[in-house]
Amino acid sequence: MPVRIEEIIERIRREIAAEANAAPTDRSGPSDVDRLPAISTRPELDYLNRNWHLFDPLSEMRSHRRWSGPLVVRLRWKLRRLVLGVLDRYFEKERLFLIELVRFNNALAERSDRLLREVTERTKAVAERNDLFLGALDVRLEALEAREQLRRVLVESPRGLAPQTGDAEESVLAEMAVAVGAGLAERVRPFGHYLRSPGPVLLLGCGDGEVFEALDGIAATGVEASASLVDECRSRGFAAEIAALRSYLEAVQEGSLGGLVVTRVVDRYPLVTWPRMVAAAWRSLRPGGVALFEGLADEGAAARLRWLAGRQRFTVVDAREFPGDGRAPRERVLVCRRGEAT
Repeated sequence: MPVRIEEIIERIRREIAAEANAAPTDRSGPSDVDRLPAISTRPELDYLNRNWHLFDPLSEMRSHRRWSGPLVVRLRWKLRRLVLGVLDRYFEKERLFLIELVRFNNALAERSDRLLREVTERTKAVAERNDLFLGALDVRLEALEAREQLRRVLVESPRGLAPQTGDAEESVLAEMAVAVGAGLAERVRPFGHYLRSPGPVLLLGCGDGEVFEALDGIAATGVEASASLVDECRSRGFAAEIAALRSYLEAVQEGSLGGLVVTRVVDRYPLVTWPRMVAAAWRSLRPGGVALFEGLADEGAAARLRWLAGRQRFTVVDAREFPGDGRAPRERVLVCRRGEAT
């Protein structure tokens, strides 16, 4: 069925009018690009490809007149030859022009379709990357919000998260650490001058009170997981509280301590909890505060704690090794300082 140019023009006008009258929600969006027909398949281009040829000079001519028809047809043939003879160069030029115009339109349509596909694919790739980036950003923001919320809770209620009593296992470990950790005062006393700084001093694992005496009058508060050990400290006139040690340290208000003594590290704290313990120690100290870690029974434990302290931005200011008495192994003490605020 032949296609009329008037029908094509009328259809284009209807499409333009319908798009102009469409509601904003009815307009085509980026997701509709895949459903758009290719430019090379448009009926306008198909009409141009089928109708660009000039008229055929040998095409048949007819006349509806019965008697004078043959004469009219013969006259037309002569007139056609005369016109073609005079305008031959013009028609040839017009034919070449139409050929190049059709070739250009087809090439332009193919190139436009290819460019549109490429732009669409790249746009989808960029959208996917943006989705991944925004998803990762959301996760990161949620983590930061959770961290900030936890920090606020710890600041607003520094003791609310600390249990009032230690559990049974930690209580037994505390009593065992005191029993096997003879000589604690001798290992802490050489470092007392590091703790003479403005600010409270916390003894995490104060035992039966021996470590208090090693401070030679420095005011300090002790925390212990065993009720019997706390009672013994109090009977000797020292301030001590009963609590689970790790939870208590994590609940201490940020930057509130001038000094911290952590006793019997290997005996009381599993290796897997050391990163959190060192991080909580750094957080609880004010800039310039000192943390003393005692009870590192071997060189490997001292090396691990030294590495964790450096990772947490502590500066190791002192490290010593104390000989055993034959029944007990050699002990090591590590003293770390939190850097000054910049």
